Amino acid sequence: MKVVTLSSENLDDLILQGIDHINKKGIYLKTRVGDAQQAYNVNYVLKNTKNRLHCLRAPISIRYFARELIAYFNGIQDIDQGLLKASKYWKKVADENGKINSNYGHYVFYEKNNEITQYEWIVKSLIKDIYTRQAVININQCYHKNFNTKDFPCTISLIFYIKQNILYCVVYSRSTDVFFGLPYDLGFFSFVHELIYKDLLQRESILFKNLKLGSTSIQCICTQIYSMTREKALNLLKYKKSNFPKFEMPGIDNAKQVLEDIYNQTSHSEVMKWIYQNAK
Repeated sequence: MKVVTLSSENLDDLILQGIDHINKKGIYLKTRVGDAQQAYNVNYVLKNTKNRLHCLRAPISIRYFARELIAYFNGIQDIDQGLLKASKYWKKVADENGKINSNYGHYVFYEKNNEITQYEWIVKSLIKDIYTRQAVININQCYHKNFNTKDFPCTISLIFYIKQNILYCVVYSRSTDVFFGLPYDLGFFSFVHELIYKDLLQRESILFKNLKLGSTSIQCICTQIYSMTREKALNLLKYKKSNFPKFEMPGIDNAKQVLEDIYNQTSHSEVMKWIYQNAK
């Protein structure tokens, strides 16, 4: 089956391309969570990794994104201490113990193997070999395979690689909701991408002196619009690039400081100040 690549410098434009593609090419089907129109093998490419804000539904979308980032940064899978603070929706998919599998920050910043986090694995792998093919963060795990779970992580993995002095991030997803999932998943993964990029520059300034920040992409087996949000999604197609709302998120200046903020739940760096302010 042919892979369709949608790309843009702007996250909102990428979302609109996705909605339009699904609306024109998707098939209708019934899913576990409701009726949907679904397209297959779609690659969403955000060419400007820093342009990660979903502004078309601001300020609600900005506030939710900031709250989700905070939940990801604390990495807590317990619903009451984590993603429930971002949205009541997450209560619907928590397991019987009140746990959420889809707190992606848990896997990036806290899950360890051989005493290092998956985040640290990426940085050290790239420093050891700038052409490594092992810089992988695993999200969906063998232990998630439970027929009774309501929250089977959509994201499979993230792979980071350097080509011609450009750092790329490719995310593999089994299923992505273009309305509720893509804006925030791509937002978070592009943030991690920029953080790793800055971290490499600051830890090994000579080795990576010519390194540039490349695109963040999500390759989806399935991508859909659910009937419950179809009208809202299609209504976004009225927007043109010339009248997109504009909100800006500060860049990551100091990776070490941002990581300290993440692990200490503080907001000393400019980007973390922005996140906490917009989460209110």
